[in-house]
Amino acid sequence: MEYCDNCGAKVSSDQRFCEKCGNEIRHEPVKEESSEPQVIKAPKKEGGLFDLNRNYYIIKEKMWDLGYGDIMDEKGQLIGRMNRKIFSIRRRVELQELDGTVVATIHSKIVSARGAQDLKTPDGQPIARIKRKILTFFRHVFYLEEPETRTRWYEAEGNFMGWSFKIYETATKKLVAEIEKADRWRDVFLGGLFDYTDTYALKILDKITDRRILLGFVLSIDNVLHDTGGGGIAFGSGPFRGRGRRF
Repeated sequence: MEYCDNCGAKVSSDQRFCEKCGNEIRHEPVKEESSEPQVIKAPKKEGGLFDLNRNYYIIKEKMWDLGYGDIMDEKGQLIGRMNRKIFSIRRRVELQELDGTVVATIHSKIVSARGAQDLKTPDGQPIARIKRKILTFFRHVFYLEEPETRTRWYEAEGNFMGWSFKIYETATKKLVAEIEKADRWRDVFLGGLFDYTDTYALKILDKITDRRILLGFVLSIDNVLHDTGGGGIAFGSGPFRGRGRRF
């Protein structure tokens, strides 16, 4: 249903002038359906954790055994935190701004052959679901899906040892982000003062993709490939698990 901009009267889609006030009707163009993810918008906060101007996230889980870790930019400045609820049945992980405000949560499904993880807003609204592809050889594959229709939005492909991942938009096959062990991108970090132990970097290649989804993707992969023998991630599984190669 459309309405006159001048008087608010109801008008039909083929009507040129309002019958009540005579005002010319300007019809909104019909929007074409898009294959791009239609997600709940992240809160707009300049300089915040999900600022679209951020292209690098340094994910450091030095204290992950105690339930928390740091998120930094490429200069080593703290921009957010991860808080893992150790005694949560669904292994809930919170993404927090520096002031402690929870801006997203990740929940593991209690029983799931694919290790499904749910990314949600702080008030519990579903944003996306992340699942692991079960039958893969020589690499790790994860999908990020729309929570209701299960439409696949993004795909993360890992290498043979599971130490590196590339994230693609499913519909366009466009590469939108990469995950690497931080010391492999040592040259982009100013000052070179990082302790690279248990540290990985998320490199984003555009200023469009929701940072919240990409961070959620990284930490969901963390949850699924978590090394129960210690803190952080050991990417890889079985005999190919890389000791010491952790987030």
